[in-house]
Amino acid sequence: MRRTVSLFLTALFLLSACAPAQPQAAARTAPSADTVALAVLAACGMDQDQLRPLDTQLDSEGLSAYLTGFYGLPEGSWDDCSVYLSTAAAQAFEIAVLRLTPQADPDAVREGLETYRLNRQGDFTGYAPDQAALVEDGTVVLSSGGDYAALLICENVDAARDAFYTALEQDAPSSSPSPVSTTDPAAYAGRVPYTDPGIDDMTVYDTSAILAAWRSGDPSGLSAYDRAIYDRASTVLEQLLTDSMSDYEKEEAVYAWLVSNVSYDYDHYSLFVQVSRDSFTPYNPLMEGKGVCLGFATTFQLLMDMAEVECITVVGAAFESREDHAWNMVRLGGAWYCVDATWDTGTPPGHWSYFNVTSDYMAATDHQWDYASTPEATVNDGGRP
Repeated sequence: MRRTVSLFLTALFLLSACAPAQPQAAARTAPSADTVALAVLAACGMDQDQLRPLDTQLDSEGLSAYLTGFYGLPEGSWDDCSVYLSTAAAQAFEIAVLRLTPQADPDAVREGLETYRLNRQGDFTGYAPDQAALVEDGTVVLSSGGDYAALLICENVDAARDAFYTALEQDAPSSSPSPVSTTDPAAYAGRVPYTDPGIDDMTVYDTSAILAAWRSGDPSGLSAYDRAIYDRASTVLEQLLTDSMSDYEKEEAVYAWLVSNVSYDYDHYSLFVQVSRDSFTPYNPLMEGKGVCLGFATTFQLLMDMAEVECITVVGAAFESREDHAWNMVRLGGAWYCVDATWDTGTPPGHWSYFNVTSDYMAATDHQWDYASTPEATVNDGGRP
């Protein structure tokens, strides 16, 4: 990707051979994108062992596809780039420096990078709040001449920004350009409007055969996949439930088990690893102890169905409808309540934020869904009998 400007060097050699001999000021060589990126990394205080240089992972075609596909940059808008990511899949750290071509539109490059930053923030929203905050605090900067651009998602972002300009021998502007807004959140009854992000396949796994086997007590006709889910779910419920439990107590026991025993599948964060489809079904949450939001929701749904507690799965969105998301609703004593086990993962009882809350609370905490076609949870008593 780092292209040698051979025609420029050849022309420079010819000019030096033909021009009259006279004193000339030395022309400043434009620094490489990697030179600028390394200066930024030093300002961030990042250990090189923690970093993954993208040009060592991808060939030139793959790197170009990354810049056009992920960053949304037009072909031909850069002639040199350097991208560093964290080696940890669940870390949002990312530094990208691009040297732009004369024909590039710097504002379009900045908008593409800013849109990517917002989307990346959505990747971590709700699942890793500290990483979402890191991305939110990140920035996109342009050089004063519009010939370099940088995406800075790191600690010490102000120091990184200053290092970017220092490496280019420029003074940093007194303030960064305003971020580009990619949404116009007109209110729907005071809520962010829902649109399907369409990023993941959010088809809900069909557990009807498992439920039929549970109710009949005969799992012999299940596929091997469903039988594994059935056996593990049965074991979990046998450990958690007693005949004397109320619906609320059953729900609370299942929720406590789920948020304590299932972790988010961090492969879903990775730009390089394809997350297993099993993490979208009850299989990985029950068998491997990990899943994405739809895996959490379908597992909770299955266990509630088996425990005979009325429950539905809500497939919606988060981060102003930029990210797919799923959660559940239960009905206790005739009233609906919302639960989001994914966003309570790892949180001990007594500190849950998304257990039996109202629809207004969900909307206020960055959940979006088809409001008109979903029951409203309006009772604010936590579902306790």
